[in-house]
Amino acid sequence: MKPDTKNKIKRLFYENKGYLRARDLSEKGIHRKYLSDLLNNDEVIKLKRGLYKWNNEKFNSLNELVDVAMIIPDGVICLASALSYYELTTYTPLEYQVAIPNQKKVKNVSYPPINLYYFSEKYYQEGIKEEKIDEYNIKIYDIEKSLSDSFRYSYEIPKDILIESLKVYISRSDRNINKLMNYASGTSAESKLTKYLEVLL
Repeated sequence: MKPDTKNKIKRLFYENKGYLRARDLSEKGIHRKYLSDLLNNDEVIKLKRGLYKWNNEKFNSLNELVDVAMIIPDGVICLASALSYYELTTYTPLEYQVAIPNQKKVKNVSYPPINLYYFSEKYYQEGIKEEKIDEYNIKIYDIEKSLSDSFRYSYEIPKDILIESLKVYISRSDRNINKLMNYASGTSAESKLTKYLEVLL
């Protein structure tokens, strides 16, 4: 690979904050085969088919949530991953929990570890917000939706994590119990949250 070609590709990665899709190269008239050369030389990291990240300290130090957002653009950080992000729990999930619309098809990736949850349109759309991490935008459910969904999936999240998260949430000055219960209304989370809130409030 000629130095000029490599510099052009590197500049494209930097212009895209460290990430590049194979089709982006094609659109610039640069052959995709050069990505294989860079991959073999450990100069780029393949996140999934067609998506690459420039391999250096600047971009490797990014929060892994950014990688998750790039790998699954329609994904929304949810459940225990969201509780951890909002610092409602000291528990750090071993995998990133991500909600996607139930009609979407997403191929599994080996790294970072991601567990997909297929939400119906109603549950997927409600409560999505964007948070800025390292100058990148990621989709995550707001704190009340995250808590309500976690109680809805209580068969997957240990009880002590749910109670810890609810206690921390209640202690916050910006808590909004009505909003929390509106999300829970009509779901399996409603009776569970009501039971604990009667004791904790």
